Amino acid sequence: MTVLIIAASKSDVEVMEKAAAVLEKSGIKCVIRVCSAHRTPEMLDRIMEEVEHAEIEKERYDAIIAGAGLAAALPGVVAAKTTLPVIGVPLAGAFEGLDALLSIIQMPPGIPVLTTGVDNSEEAAAAAIKIARNTAKKANITTRNSKNQKAVDKAAETLKQLGIPYSCSGKTEKDAINLCFVDINEKHVAATSELAIYCPTTEKEKAADAVKLLQLTRKGIWVGLNRGENAAVAAAEIMGKNSQLKEYRWGMRLRVEEADKEASNA
Repeated sequence: MTVLIIAASKSDVEVMEKAAAVLEKSGIKCVIRVCSAHRTPEMLDRIMEEVEHAEIEKERYDAIIAGAGLAAALPGVVAAKTTLPVIGVPLAGAFEGLDALLSIIQMPPGIPVLTTGVDNSEEAAAAAIKIARNTAKKANITTRNSKNQKAVDKAAETLKQLGIPYSCSGKTEKDAINLCFVDINEKHVAATSELAIYCPTTEKEKAADAVKLLQLTRKGIWVGLNRGENAAVAAAEIMGKNSQLKEYRWGMRLRVEEADKEASNA
């Protein structure tokens, strides 16, 4: 079991080393790299090529933890280059880390980054341990005062598309990857020993909801507001559904390329 940790700058290493300490204490090997998505993009490409090579050689990583502050592009760019689960750690800078949190958590549909609270690399490590030891073959959808049924339905639809069996229940299940939908106005989520991906929901997205995420994401790993699809895709990544994910991403790529053709011919 191995986890790759990437810090966006030298100043971020101290925070990310806390994740390494948690992993090593649990007997999970980790590798720490320093790389900026903005300042050293070619270096990031080389690192991700090494990750892909490790996959081919069956010395695969189980997850990637990426930490960055401010614009915080690193976790999202990493997620775009792999089907491994990526856990993003927003690092405090301006706005108490809110800018980094939003940069990491609010990923577009289909490319999730499982996001922790600001500076909470220990939570990222705890999640990586659960991911590395995961044996679940199904997902479980739970709703707790969810305010957006469309987000829940999108998760179910995506699970079906990716060939993942799922159940719906009122509580988390031990032998499943739990997709937990919660109201953005919740103050916190209860701690759980099960593997859980949290998705905040609301009927109408407002700018003020961004600040609520600072409080809500202090515990657990999260996808963006109303991003049920990303919760489902993250479950597929954890289960190692590589062929299904590559086909799924290929479809997304084709849609973008088609849109580009239409725009360039307009």
